[in-house]
Amino acid sequence: MSKFSYLKCAAYLDSSLIFGIKPDLSRINEILKLLGNPHKKTAFIHIVGSNGKTSTTILTANILHGQGLKVGYHISPHINEYTERLWYCGAPISKERFTRLFNDIYPLLIKVNGADLGGALTQFEIIAAMAFKLTADEGLDVMVLEAGMGGRWDATNAADSVVCGLTGVSLEHTAILGRTIKDIAIEKAQVIKDNSMAATTSCDPDVLEVLQNRVNLTGSKLFIYGKDFSVENKEKEFLAGWNVDIKGLNGTYKDLTINLIGNYQPTNLSLAVVLSELYLSALGRKIDEKKLKASLKKVKVTGRFEVLRKNPAVIADASHNPEGINNFVKNIKENFNEKKKIIIFSVLKDKDYKKMLSAIIEVSDVLILTSSNTLRSLSIEILKKELYKLLGAKKTAGKHIPVKVFEIDSIPDSMNFALKISGSNDIICITGSITNLEHVL
Repeated sequence: MSKFSYLKCAAYLDSSLIFGIKPDLSRINEILKLLGNPHKKTAFIHIVGSNGKTSTTILTANILHGQGLKVGYHISPHINEYTERLWYCGAPISKERFTRLFNDIYPLLIKVNGADLGGALTQFEIIAAMAFKLTADEGLDVMVLEAGMGGRWDATNAADSVVCGLTGVSLEHTAILGRTIKDIAIEKAQVIKDNSMAATTSCDPDVLEVLQNRVNLTGSKLFIYGKDFSVENKEKEFLAGWNVDIKGLNGTYKDLTINLIGNYQPTNLSLAVVLSELYLSALGRKIDEKKLKASLKKVKVTGRFEVLRKNPAVIADASHNPEGINNFVKNIKENFNEKKKIIIFSVLKDKDYKKMLSAIIEVSDVLILTSSNTLRSLSIEILKKELYKLLGAKKTAGKHIPVKVFEIDSIPDSMNFALKISGSNDIICITGSITNLEHVL
């Protein structure tokens, strides 16, 4: 059998997107069985939630790597390259290593696809299988897994994680996960396995009730933000990040610096610290604060309220649901309220674009409606139709509305136009979907 090059691996993975989302663990379990059950040879930390999963995953992996452990992480989706999804021992996986992993599992992938297991492996399932194999091949101490969607039927849930984190829950993928916050929380809580440890930054009573029921059923322990751990103090360093004090389970860690400017990042950091504490406690260890500070200085999370340039400031943001957009709006108001704001907005068809657009209007002086380079992108015509409904209602109510609205057919053209009409003191933001950022990062 001929070997795939990296480009052919990427093309195969691109094509596997047509197999969509399949809420079923049979295919991932079968390929892992054929691989010799690599997910049974490593410890895992599992992170679920609606927003903040990627940042928390990356922070947790970097903290534990900084403590001297062999650590990896698995995140999704990527922005430019599939290699962004896998990281181990302090660096992203190389294209060569990624290609070798894919070639190793490909013959087994074909076997699974030929079995009667509800169709072919999805793109997410394939990369999850590669992540599990990577952990065993490299002899990692622990792999930090970001769930793709939900929890119960997510391919990452093949792992029996010793520690789980939940960032928060909002309405998303309701056709699959359920139509209420409680329904969705039940799906996500399934990553909590027997005799494990869980922590959450959610303060939603329905979510906390679900989590408490789950830990009671599994004989696990639950640690809650605001009760068991918290952000004690935080100071913003404009366009540079935060200096924070985190009250963890084993003490308070002072003067922690992160180069992430989103107003939600201190909370994500608090969860990452606690998840690290919980994992280390199972090893009979505590966090070395000096090493903690050093590891945080190296953390970068692409596309999460990320400043790409200054004069004018250009910000890339991956917010893709109402909760994320509301956080984006708060960040804009806190950091740039007095500046002229040019917002480039594109969203996927399966998102709650009406609520997202309604929030975006509040901080848009100039709004550019556009489309990303994917069939899943919502058409500009539908966005425009909804926008003018909202503008009429907001104008009648005396609320802020954009001075100008433009329709531009692509992200690159939208960015070029925004740069042409902006002054050095303005800000340009692109948000609405992680798929938008492929064109600017």
